[in-house]
Amino acid sequence: MMTGKDYVESVKSMEPVVYAFGEKVGSLLEHPCFRPTINAVALTYDLATAKSDLTTAESPFTGTKINRFLHVCKSPDDLIRRAQLGNFLTPRHGACVGARCAGTGALNALFATTFEMDQKLGTEYHKRFLQFLERVQREDLACSGMVTDAKGDRSLSPGKQADPDVFLHATEVRGDGIVVRGAKAHQSGAAVAHENIVVPTTTLGADEKKFAVAFAIPPDAPGMIHIAEAPASNARRFIGDERDFGNYAYGVHGSTHVIFDNVFVPWERVFMCGEHEFTGTLVQRFAAFQRLATAACKSGHCNLVCGAAAVAAEYNGCEKISHIRDKITEMFFQSALAFGTAIAAGYTSTSTPSGVYVPNPLMVNAAKLQAVKAVWDASQLACDIVGGVVCTAPAGKDFANPEIAGYIDKYFRGKAEVSTEDRIRIVRLVEYLIGQSSVVPTESVHGAGPAATQRLMIRMSANLDYLKRCARVMAGIEKLERAE
Repeated sequence: MMTGKDYVESVKSMEPVVYAFGEKVGSLLEHPCFRPTINAVALTYDLATAKSDLTTAESPFTGTKINRFLHVCKSPDDLIRRAQLGNFLTPRHGACVGARCAGTGALNALFATTFEMDQKLGTEYHKRFLQFLERVQREDLACSGMVTDAKGDRSLSPGKQADPDVFLHATEVRGDGIVVRGAKAHQSGAAVAHENIVVPTTTLGADEKKFAVAFAIPPDAPGMIHIAEAPASNARRFIGDERDFGNYAYGVHGSTHVIFDNVFVPWERVFMCGEHEFTGTLVQRFAAFQRLATAACKSGHCNLVCGAAAVAAEYNGCEKISHIRDKITEMFFQSALAFGTAIAAGYTSTSTPSGVYVPNPLMVNAAKLQAVKAVWDASQLACDIVGGVVCTAPAGKDFANPEIAGYIDKYFRGKAEVSTEDRIRIVRLVEYLIGQSSVVPTESVHGAGPAATQRLMIRMSANLDYLKRCARVMAGIEKLERAE
């Protein structure tokens, strides 16, 4: 298994085409918009080298210990540990581990779905996928999952768009592979992953076969272009110092829009090409895995917000005030609901024909919805606890200006025994965590699908007809037929 240092060294050999803030990026390792994400991915490697049951798993394919982000979940316990891993990691990085979560979801969804495709259609997708899976496990590669398309006009299906390129699709099917064109949007860590695992973003019809493609591709394949996200917190890294960043070591999601400009994919890397009837199953399975990971991760984020808000309250001298304690308790309560429901989704999971276990759809969608509520509630409560300074704090360079440094130190101080710089550092962390200068709250809403999608899945999974019948029987409207 690789260490964090090994992973960082491996990034040096990758040469993706990346643009950030209008300029072409020379070195990802030295760029302020990507080094923090590289640090976060490296953290997942360093924690896994301890080979604990939380960060690693036994692979049935290689017979060795592997990083849990590369594990195929073959039991409810695997899903529970996957949720626990996300909840454990987030308070240690406070950002994103470079789409390794989405990579896990894509690996599991493809394992299950390619198995069924081969069983029904006589294809060789599962055989190919197993060869790919064994390689990434043996080499301990970081995999990202690419799902979301650019989408264009949201009122139109992929096949009816004015520009078909807004949904990734095959433009050629050749003897040696396929050629694809389009884009994948909001792809966290795609430029710093060893492999990008691409799957469709929606259920497709019989006239939309060209959009039904799934494959693996390295981030530096010819024709791939990464365009970096540009939130306010990233811009600060060009003009400020590390006191302004809040989460200075890890606080960048490293998301890119990934353009596929006629990219060639050899057949050994293709896991779906035209089998539109399996896209709905593949998308739903990926969503279930990703919502489990997201709910657990965002619960961990809320726990970190609790810690940062509590430190800020101490530095302000108001940690013992009852309404401050109540707000922190409320944050923990909302976080625990999200995490507990995610655990329940794993505990009540069901097996697919391939042996992969998929989270309970009702529980996992409820967990994701609750996680979103927990994040936004925590943001509001933390803002209330910290006060207006979260928006008006001075810049790090102000501390170094002799003309105003004394005023900064005097008038931005809280408790006498706490340095002003330390108070502003924790304020900046809270600012980052609650979304004043970061993508976290918005990402919690749209990552793994927006709330409307979860509500739809909850309605589909709630077994309302059965419960309506129970109510009619209980009210005496309908008689219960009993077996003799």
